[in-house]
Amino acid sequence: MTGYRDGYDARKWHAASLRQRRRRYRVRWGLAGSTVVALASGLLMRGDHPPFAVMLLPAYFLSISPFGRGDWVTRRGLAAYDEFEQTALLRATALAFATYIVLTALLFGMLAVSPETGWPIPTRPMEWVGWITALVATGVSLPATFAEFMIPMPDAEDEPL
Repeated sequence: MTGYRDGYDARKWHAASLRQRRRRYRVRWGLAGSTVVALASGLLMRGDHPPFAVMLLPAYFLSISPFGRGDWVTRRGLAAYDEFEQTALLRATALAFATYIVLTALLFGMLAVSPETGWPIPTRPMEWVGWITALVATGVSLPATFAEFMIPMPDAEDEPL
């Protein structure tokens, strides 16, 4: 058990606040935009210092998104949503994995034809680190990004105060 002897459990209180997070359009678009910017900045960077701050920007929007928490991946966490939201979350995750596989295949294809076409490819270790960080940031944020767009925003009268 984490916490004090009196039974205070920080995880329980934190989980309750995550469930009651309001959905906002700015989070939806911020998550989508930061994912694209993180991928582009990692793949198009030049030099020895990848822009890690930009590539980790989706983590900020994941922290304020109701779909950015990790417990909805488990059966117990998924039970907190209604049937429509559960189906949309599972479809969003499947679409995110398919998109990530296609994106990775395109990058490998680009690496295969880069010497003949003159496209940029990483040659130094820090450029490879930048590419890997960009791919990880994209892969982690895609399921929540797709869930933000696939589950409609609640009506204003349904929002908690």
